Amino acid sequence: MDLTATRFRLRWAGALVLLVATLSGCGADDGDTPPSADTTPAVCSSVDALRSSVEAVTGTKLQRGALETLQKDLAKVSSDLSAVVKDAKREYADEVDTVEEAMSDIGKSLDAAVSAPTAANVAAVGAASQALGTSVKALVDAVDSTC
Repeated sequence: MDLTATRFRLRWAGALVLLVATLSGCGADDGDTPPSADTTPAVCSSVDALRSSVEAVTGTKLQRGALETLQKDLAKVSSDLSAVVKDAKREYADEVDTVEEAMSDIGKSLDAAVSAPTAANVAAVGAASQALGTSVKALVDAVDSTC
């Protein structure tokens, strides 16, 4: 295994762990009483679905062929993000716009890395992953008070 592939895998794994840790903060704590189903905003369940799809991505073993698997799993994350966008766009427009931009950037970076796994392309995926994690954290922090 070459050094570039190892760096890519470590950066990708680190970014995904950060993303899952960020998303796991949304929801009720052990001492909190969750809102009833009648009063729970739709964005809460869409954020939960997004969290689940991100956990599936982080469960992917980073080995040969993982980039293609990550692309498929990222498509599920994108689908779940679409639901969050639908549910949260009005109230959280700035945060949602930032996440959508970050999601677009990571998709482009991952496509480039799959096509040409150069050090620059792999580094771009790492940077895009960090930007996505940061933007999702800001969205989850904003939505958390609603849930």
